[in-house]
Amino acid sequence: MQSLAGTTQQTTNQELRQNPEHIDKGLLPLSGRPLVAWQQAILQPWVQQIIVNTNRNAEQYAPFGQVLADDADLPADQGPLIGLLTLLRHSPTPWVVVVPVDSPFLPDDFVLRLLQAQQEQSGYAAYYCRAERDYPLCLLMHTQIQDDLAQYIASGQRRVVPWLQGIPARAIEFGAEAAPWFTNINTPDDLQAAAQRLG
Repeated sequence: MQSLAGTTQQTTNQELRQNPEHIDKGLLPLSGRPLVAWQQAILQPWVQQIIVNTNRNAEQYAPFGQVLADDADLPADQGPLIGLLTLLRHSPTPWVVVVPVDSPFLPDDFVLRLLQAQQEQSGYAAYYCRAERDYPLCLLMHTQIQDDLAQYIASGQRRVVPWLQGIPARAIEFGAEAAPWFTNINTPDDLQAAAQRLG
């Protein structure tokens, strides 16, 4: 196994839209398991350690990996790049694979294909998924890019794709037919559709 840490990212205060109970996305149940457990299952065969990037409910996330809050010296509530930089700073391995907590259906070969791309198309510091459109938080990245990301954040930028394009990173094409596997759960209807998809 390559020396690799995996993280499921719960963006700061990320909740389901139209969610009167204010439950973190990662803790929402899908087919009897919280969403974070689905991401744990995706990562576990490939990584030495799973890190859950979240700023609250640490005790509830602890069974699924090492809980890591955003670093205190970084801007609060400023989107996923803050979590990515925190992960790069604290990763126990040179390479980190990232999955968003709200994408439970990622392809089984998601991590494998990113690792293959890293081996076959070397020279890039990050590799991310594309299936009709970009999925920048389905990502393999090297800790060497943390200074670049810190400068990008310090300049006031918060968008993930422009940062990746500026590194530059490599988009790995999964094809239009794979788009349903990258589905995000953002609303109660999305959660219901995901449950129906599972039967």
